[in-house]
Amino acid sequence: MLTIDHDLHIHTSLSKCAKNPDATVPNFLAAAEKNNLKIIGIANHCWAAELPGMSSWYRDQDIEHVLSIKNQIPENTNGIKILIGCETEYTGNRIAGLNRELAGFFDFVLLPCNHFHMKGFVVPEDLGSGGPREVAELLYRRFMEVTDLGFGFGIVHPFVPLGFMEHEEDILENISDAMYENCFRAAKSAGLAIEINSYTAKCKTCAADSGFSPLYLRIHSIAGQCGAKFFFGADAHQPDSIGNYDKMAGFAKSCGIVESDIVVPQTA
Repeated sequence: MLTIDHDLHIHTSLSKCAKNPDATVPNFLAAAEKNNLKIIGIANHCWAAELPGMSSWYRDQDIEHVLSIKNQIPENTNGIKILIGCETEYTGNRIAGLNRELAGFFDFVLLPCNHFHMKGFVVPEDLGSGGPREVAELLYRRFMEVTDLGFGFGIVHPFVPLGFMEHEEDILENISDAMYENCFRAAKSAGLAIEINSYTAKCKTCAADSGFSPLYLRIHSIAGQCGAKFFFGADAHQPDSIGNYDKMAGFAKSCGIVESDIVVPQTA
């Protein structure tokens, strides 16, 4: 069994989607200590104010706002290393919330390529009108495009069809093994790690005897076969969402992922 000592996908109340006032660094530190973590990555949502394309939702979630989280870090972190990163946005056509230069303000940058619930911004309002194949093809295309941005540490919640979860199985069955291989080889070449997200470990869509979803076992197994590197993220929006690491470790093991496949950001 893998030993999980980090979580690089934590949102505090600085993110508009994490409205719980308890979502503070000290509270996440306490939860991390309880779960024997050695490293946590704060990854609030960010779109740089100087870049075009920002939506109203991203307004006031710029670099200065996200970096203000440093004011919450206590002097004593009980030996837990805190990395200050962000989760930016990608809307297609090489339009992202950060660029290579601005990414340098952070210890790490997470890249989503499937925030398809943000209709009229990340995706067209009518996405899905062409059926599951249309969504699948855009998931594939956006993943490939993100690997060509030239910055970032890792890709979060890969291929989870956010905004279309009721059609999850039909959508993912429209992505072939060859398409997944193209994506993960591109990610490897770009130096982008792949997140093992808490959702993929607990997803029950067509759950196999192992207790894990064949949909995501297939995806992450192919990633591993392509030589991808991985990291873990709970995508926590409140402290009590920290956890489930035994389940995530079991999922990774079922995919053939071993300790040497795991990476964390290298900082000074």
